[in-house]
Amino acid sequence: MKTNQQVENSIHHVSQPVPIYRGITFHASRFTFHVIFLILILIGGGIGCSGDRSPKSGRWEIVRRADWEARFYDVFFIDERTGWIVGNNAGSTFAEELDSVIAHTTDGGVTWQPQESGVYHPLRSVRFVDSQTGWIVGENGVILHTKNGGESWELLSGHTYDNLFDLHFTSAQEGWIVGDFGTVLYTGDGGQTWEDRSEGIGENSLRGLYFLNSRQGWTVSHQGNAYYTRDGGKRWAYQKTNIRYELSDVHFVDENRGWIVGDKRTVLATQDGGRNWKYLTSGSNRRHEQQYGQQIRTGDEPLHTFLLYALHFTDTENGWIVGDLGAILHTNDGGRTWKHQRGGATQLVGADVVLLGVHFVNSRLGWAVGEFGTIWHTKNSGRTWELQSAPSYLLTDLHFINDKVGYAVGDRGEVLRTDDGGLHWQSQDSGTMECFGSTHFINDKVGWSVAEWGTIVHTIDGGKTWAQQEANTENDLLGVSFVDAQRGWAIGHSGEILHTADGGKTWQKQRSGVNRHLFGVHFIDPQNGWVVGQGGVILHTRSGGKKWEVQTQLGEVWLSGVYFTDYLNGWVVGIDGLVLHTTDGGRTWKRQKSYVESFLNSVFFLNANLGWAVGGEGTVIRTLDGGENWRPQRCESHYNLNSIYMEDAETGWIVGDLGVMLRYVVDD
Repeated sequence: MKTNQQVENSIHHVSQPVPIYRGITFHASRFTFHVIFLILILIGGGIGCSGDRSPKSGRWEIVRRADWEARFYDVFFIDERTGWIVGNNAGSTFAEELDSVIAHTTDGGVTWQPQESGVYHPLRSVRFVDSQTGWIVGENGVILHTKNGGESWELLSGHTYDNLFDLHFTSAQEGWIVGDFGTVLYTGDGGQTWEDRSEGIGENSLRGLYFLNSRQGWTVSHQGNAYYTRDGGKRWAYQKTNIRYELSDVHFVDENRGWIVGDKRTVLATQDGGRNWKYLTSGSNRRHEQQYGQQIRTGDEPLHTFLLYALHFTDTENGWIVGDLGAILHTNDGGRTWKHQRGGATQLVGADVVLLGVHFVNSRLGWAVGEFGTIWHTKNSGRTWELQSAPSYLLTDLHFINDKVGYAVGDRGEVLRTDDGGLHWQSQDSGTMECFGSTHFINDKVGWSVAEWGTIVHTIDGGKTWAQQEANTENDLLGVSFVDAQRGWAIGHSGEILHTADGGKTWQKQRSGVNRHLFGVHFIDPQNGWVVGQGGVILHTRSGGKKWEVQTQLGEVWLSGVYFTDYLNGWVVGIDGLVLHTTDGGRTWKRQKSYVESFLNSVFFLNANLGWAVGGEGTVIRTLDGGENWRPQRCESHYNLNSIYMEDAETGWIVGDLGVMLRYVVDD
């Protein structure tokens, strides 16, 4: 990446712009200059002024956020109403993720309340033996214990700093923990003291653990190994699985019947206590489609390449598995056959949210948890699943039609619509799980959204239904701009520029002349448009894209947003608070001082004077004079902000990481 000074030098090798006022130049006498100046004031209301009153001061308030901005690893219920979920915070920075999360419910998940752990390392597994007595393990050797249902948690010492991944208690006194580097810990006094019981394990990093009673137990490793003990873990014996990739979890219903899950959609089963393991899910795509109920466009990608993380059985017949791509599989015949209840690779290569934990209290009631604060719940054995949380999916872009109706898009195929100015948002079914990069609407009914893998979806009924359009590319699409119901452009990776003249029925490639990723696009009419991207590229067309020319190429800097108010006045934003301004349609560019160092992702102007830019760590800046002076605005969020849209000087919205949405509120 270039330094600020290098960027400055790159910009200034182009001649600096000279302001032009309707062709008038100032080479006459001082008297002539003053006369012209007075005429301009009388006609235009003053140089550098829009003629409008100054916008009222205000602040950016959060109007929508995820219930849990977290990554959930495990869930456990002691009865139909009382349960716990553990994990760690998700955030825009590494520091934000260094905080543990415990969620607790006493009403079956209708409401969830946080509990204080007293530690900041991610928590990986939770178990209770009654409504009051429980334990949690996590990374960096964390072991927590509660005697009051989690109102307070005590940090116990296991004399290790290795990451701990799973635990199992057979009584309030006797329990085991497994983790990295062959860690196996045992307690016989409720966790007050722990002893090493890793003989026979070696240096294997252990992931899943299950004890059938105080003597018989199994554990599986990241290296694909399984181990069995018949003496409470004093000695462990190797069991051959013929697997050489990660195994995640293990569960037994009696001393003979058990299952293991892991990477590459592995499900292993045994009928003899683990002496022999059968690979249930090996086979062709056709076998997966026929036997596991996953009807999709398979292409060349085998269906069994995703990772299964956790499994749970409530009795000898009913069990569930959760994993990557939002997969939930169910068996009602003791594991002989498994069927998808939801998730899986519903459209290659996009996917649903990763699920990491599952627990059922009986054959009807169960919960599954995972990334983005996701909590799924079923009341009917998994035939249907409902969300008990608003997930924290990344939001990338938004577009408003007026001060009431607007749309926002983001990760996992998220499309949201508001009809009350952003106070409430309704989720729509986009028909894809790809991450959207951008959206554009020409009225409250007709719009387009673009996403990864060349995905373009279109609606003509306000998002009630979305239809895919054929883009003829597999490049990720990151920006879209339409000038009317027929003519639009989409841009993305590897210099991709697509154009439609028929509302998206057909899309044609346009030659960009570059192979760098393109992030921002803006057209002011059917002929004139600009595109910005990686490598400091600024492209311009005066022919609707029939010919694109490189206006500027600044080197290894990222430009992410572009906005023009007319043929001459435009702004570009990017890395390290970079703001560029042109007054001649992009022939020359001048750097403006933003006084921020955050990456700026989006820029929006209402006229040649009044504009905003948003970016990393809650950055919002505004200018009243075309960028000569940029000033920060108060913002409640400290997450990365990805897009801004202003309806007028006092009405606007912002979207960002972890599903955050903000609305501009004028001070009283």
